[in-house]
Amino acid sequence: MVKLLWMTIDRHPESLRALIREQLAETGWEVFEISYDSLQDIESVPLEEIDAVLLAPARHFPTGYMDRLTQCKIMQIWSSGYDKFNIEDAHDRGILVANNHGSNAISVAEHTILMMLGVSRRAPEMHNRVTTGNWAGNDHGMTSYSLSGKTLGIVGLGNIGTLVAKRAEALGMKIAFADPGVTASPAPGWEKQTFEELLTRSDYVTFHVHLGPETKNMINSTNIGLLKKKPFLINVSRAELIEREALLAALESQAIRGVAIDAHYQEPTEPSDKLFSFDTVFYSPHIAGSTVDSYQETVRACVENIRATHQNSTTQGLIRSAD
Repeated sequence: MVKLLWMTIDRHPESLRALIREQLAETGWEVFEISYDSLQDIESVPLEEIDAVLLAPARHFPTGYMDRLTQCKIMQIWSSGYDKFNIEDAHDRGILVANNHGSNAISVAEHTILMMLGVSRRAPEMHNRVTTGNWAGNDHGMTSYSLSGKTLGIVGLGNIGTLVAKRAEALGMKIAFADPGVTASPAPGWEKQTFEELLTRSDYVTFHVHLGPETKNMINSTNIGLLKKKPFLINVSRAELIEREALLAALESQAIRGVAIDAHYQEPTEPSDKLFSFDTVFYSPHIAGSTVDSYQETVRACVENIRATHQNSTTQGLIRSAD
C-alpha cells in the first residue's frame, strides 16, 4: 500500500480539499495531510515510510526534511508549473519529480478566451455601469473591439496553446504562433512565425509557456517597440514572462490596447499595485486552470502517476513532462 504525504495550503477552500480527499480515499492508500501553513505538523508524519509526496501548486518541499524521505520514489506536483519547486534537491536524493501537464488544459484554454473577450469588451467597466446605475459617459462601444478577423499570436503551441487556437479560430480569428519546438503548422492556415514577427503582426498576443531563464521577461523594454499594432496581451501563465516595468510603460504610453492578467507578480495582490490604476487591464485571481472538472482530472492524473511509479521499477515513459 502506498503511503502518501499530501501537502496543501490553508487558502484552498474546504470544498476543494474535500474533493481531493474523496478521490484519494478511493485509492485505498494511507494519506497524511499537512498544510504548508502549519509545517510543524510534518514532525508527526513517518517521513522514512513515505512512498510519494503530492504537492500543492507553486510550492516546494522543505529541503531540510528531504533526507528523511529514504523510501520516497516520486514527488508529484499538482500543477503543470514547476518553476518554484526545488527539483535539484529531489534529484540529488534519487527522487523523481513529476509535474501534471494537460489535466487543466481545457480550463486554461477556455479562461484565455474569457480574458480576451473581457479585456476587448471592457467587461469589468460594463458590469460596474449596470450595477451602479452610472450610465453617464457610456462610450457606446468606442473602446471595445471584436475578435473576429483579428490575428491571435500564440507564444507556445503546446496542449494549451493548441486548444486556444482551435477556440479562437472558431470565433473567426487568424492564428499565428511562435514555438521553436513546432517545425510545421499543425493545421491549415495557422502561420508559424518567429517571436519577433509575431509581436509585429498580432492584434492579440497570448502566452502559453513555462517560466524559465529563456522565457523570463520575454516582453521587455527592448522588444516592446515591436508591438506595431498596439495589441492586447493575454497572460494566464506566469507574470514574469512580461517585464513589469516594461508593461507599466506600455500601458502609460498606450503602446498596447490593454492586458489581461491571471498570474500576478505578487500573490495575493496588494490594492496599491500601480497596475490597478489602469482601466485597460482585466484581472482574474490566478484561477485559469481551476474548475471542478479540471480538479477532478488533475487528481486522477496525479494518482495515475504515483501508482505507476510505485508499481514499476522502470519509470521511463510514465512521468508527465512539461507542456
